[in-house]
Amino acid sequence: MAGPLSGIRIIDTTSYIAGPLATMVLADQGAEVIKVEPPGLGDVLRFLGSLRGGMSAFFATSNRSKRSLVLDLKREAGVEILRDLVAGADVFVQNYRPGVVERLGIGYEALRGVKSDLIYASLSGFGESGPYAGRPVFDNVIQALTGMAAAQTNSDTGEPDMIRHIVCDKATALTAAQAITAAIVARDRQGVGQHLRLNMLVSCVRNV
Repeated sequence: MAGPLSGIRIIDTTSYIAGPLATMVLADQGAEVIKVEPPGLGDVLRFLGSLRGGMSAFFATSNRSKRSLVLDLKREAGVEILRDLVAGADVFVQNYRPGVVERLGIGYEALRGVKSDLIYASLSGFGESGPYAGRPVFDNVIQALTGMAAAQTNSDTGEPDMIRHIVCDKATALTAAQAITAAIVARDRQGVGQHLRLNMLVSCVRNV
């Protein structure tokens, strides 16, 4: 039996955990996910943590069920290929730092011109504006800022403690996957795409 998202094509330019895990959930549900990676090392998650066969467990468990393509989006030829892919896609997902996609020519407005009903998902650490917008972020940073580490204070030492299962990345991934699925339903009913803006901080304040 085909998955519920069979026939949906997703262009995934994300790296690390939250974005790739979100699109992996959609791939497991039947969507065709094309993962776009830069030349050279590709997604750096390929080499973080325990390796087997030259690939990390983190990467394998966040990117199963996908197809992969190398594109240099710093070059016009790579951007043109991406635009061609988007023209035949339903969803585009990115987690570059705010402002990067606009500089590359693959921001929402640019790609909506290629595909008018495109669902465009932007994932970030702290949102697209504000004093923290441009800062890099990792799971433990969000655990600290949301008070999660304080809630797990070690009873023996009185020190805040982390949950050692990248829970903020996972919560953000599931939030993004659900939002994308809802946007697909909305597009099919209303005929319009939309720009989804999600960030780790808000996802974890609301859901963890």
